[in-house]
Amino acid sequence: MEKASLLLFSGIHLDRKRFAGDITRFKPKKELEKPEEVEAEAKESMEVTGSRKGKRKRKAKSSEIVEGFSVFRSSETLQSDGETNSMEVDLSQQRKEIEKQLEKASILRKKNGIHISGHNIPSPLESFGELSSRYGCKSYLMRNLQERGFKEPTPIQRQAIPVLLSGRECFACAPTGSGKTLAFLCPILMKIKPGCKDGVKAVILCPTRELAAQTTRECKKLVKGRKFYIKLMTKELSRCGNFDKMPCDILISTPLRLDFAMRKRKLDLSRVEYLVLDESDKLFELGFVEQIDSVVKACSNPSIIRSLFSATLPDTVEQLARSIMHDAVRVIVGRKNSASELIKQKLVFAGSEKGKLLALRQSFAECLNPPVLVFVQSKERAKELYKELAFDDIKADVIHADLTQQQREDAVDNFRAGKTWVLIATDVVARGMDFKGINCVINYDFPESAAAYIHRIGRSGRAGRTGEAITFYTEEDKPFLRNIANVMVASGCEVPYWILALPKLKRKKHRPKRDSISTIPEDNAE
Repeated sequence: MEKASLLLFSGIHLDRKRFAGDITRFKPKKELEKPEEVEAEAKESMEVTGSRKGKRKRKAKSSEIVEGFSVFRSSETLQSDGETNSMEVDLSQQRKEIEKQLEKASILRKKNGIHISGHNIPSPLESFGELSSRYGCKSYLMRNLQERGFKEPTPIQRQAIPVLLSGRECFACAPTGSGKTLAFLCPILMKIKPGCKDGVKAVILCPTRELAAQTTRECKKLVKGRKFYIKLMTKELSRCGNFDKMPCDILISTPLRLDFAMRKRKLDLSRVEYLVLDESDKLFELGFVEQIDSVVKACSNPSIIRSLFSATLPDTVEQLARSIMHDAVRVIVGRKNSASELIKQKLVFAGSEKGKLLALRQSFAECLNPPVLVFVQSKERAKELYKELAFDDIKADVIHADLTQQQREDAVDNFRAGKTWVLIATDVVARGMDFKGINCVINYDFPESAAAYIHRIGRSGRAGRTGEAITFYTEEDKPFLRNIANVMVASGCEVPYWILALPKLKRKKHRPKRDSISTIPEDNAE
């Protein structure tokens, strides 16, 4: 091979003058001790090249020295490369840490049945302790949470609290009794400064006076030890209140009373930082939309954070929510528009109105496990059923819209205290009211919609307790069974196949004219 290579390259002569520039370029730096010689040599070679090729000549820059190529890097280059490598390592570690946190958050959401939509959504809470470590929650609030028996956050609290604390707007849908009230109260109490006299800082709207009063009580329990000014908008306050001089941090009201105070008493809401619509689907129903619109416009603070909470979230309400909110996060716990899985649901065919009364009395005779909540369609039917049960030696009471505010409060308080075993009610208390330990809900009259059904039976099975829901139906209710059956199936309850095979109805509400409940002759009615 050596001989072959010698023969191959024999007779070859390298013109060093002609290729001096190329030779210099590949020489090590140590050999370039005399740059003047190299430059002259290169200049000479260029002149020779120019004379051979013609009149074209190249001018060489005398001041520029062509450095040789070295396979060894300088200390400065090595240092810069080391810094670049360390930055790449740090970025890689940060990326891995972020991916790890996202995966951890995803697992926690899946475990708790939390479904979200939006971008840059904060990770859910693992425990209430993170309120202090991640968000700097004050010790008084942590102490009050512990005293109130809040040990672990519920699914809606795990996700909704971080969303609101991060300054994002949200609309949330979670089953009844899942702790939605605390989910919006906690961020408000953590963010607003107590005792400020420069206007209302938070507004909470509720569809009923009972729910507004209940929210006020819960809020006052959470601020124990701090001087927060929490006001419930009563009828007297809305008509006679001097809101310019009255200190108020958090205002809780129904839409009509708040709208009246804004128009007649010049209530200023321009400094409101938090606006909460509780039971938002009911608030957006016909009759409340105008009042809600005026409240939203009055809360003109550009940095306001709006939130909507409900157990049911129809598509129409969701569209309205998106129209008034910016960059909102959607939080759904479990299946949308479904009841709690802790409630055992049952359908009972009663045949007729007389059959329903017979079935109710039979149910109470076999197993009356108070407290029991009975829902009827109207206030007239509530009065009739109350008169019927008065003859059965059952500690029953009634609540409806014709009663005064004091009578309604007394009925609710007696039921909570155990003085009343059976409370007969219209849908007025089906929204958000929290009765501790209700064992059974009876839908004496078939609910007018699936949403009404979910809110009715949601008075039981709250805060992790089990409950029971019994729904009576007659022949005229049969076409509407499919709507209720769908909710039952979504909650994991068994439903007869023939009910699921019923056709879907376009009509969403069912409010028939029913026969009288009363079996008492008119002469003896008094």
